[in-house]
Amino acid sequence: MKIPEDLIPYTYKESKRVFENDLSVKEAAENMHKNCGININSSADYYYYFKYLKTGEGSCRILSSFTQEFYLKAMYDDYGREQLKKSLRHFKQLIVKFEGDKVGSKKLMWAIYTKYIDYV
Repeated sequence: MKIPEDLIPYTYKESKRVFENDLSVKEAAENMHKNCGININSSADYYYYFKYLKTGEGSCRILSSFTQEFYLKAMYDDYGREQLKKSLRHFKQLIVKFEGDKVGSKKLMWAIYTKYIDYV
């Protein structure tokens, strides 16, 4: 199921709350399900993506290009230039990791990377 773009800011907010220990992954998933209709089993993917961009730790799924770009911009807005630099390094690793998966081109991901690398 494609998640409407207007719900992505909420997924970011909840993911950030989990990362900052204000909420558990389970609570955030339940909130996303209740408030956005996101499948409860898929809801945790947003936190794991946030955590991966922030720390480079763990694993995550590739989310929509809108979500990718929104999260990178929000990381920059919330945590500054140095964090964006780190997040872009992790994002690039993700692109390289998934380039050989034969599930579509990663051209959009490279375009997002190129756009944000100019910020740092």
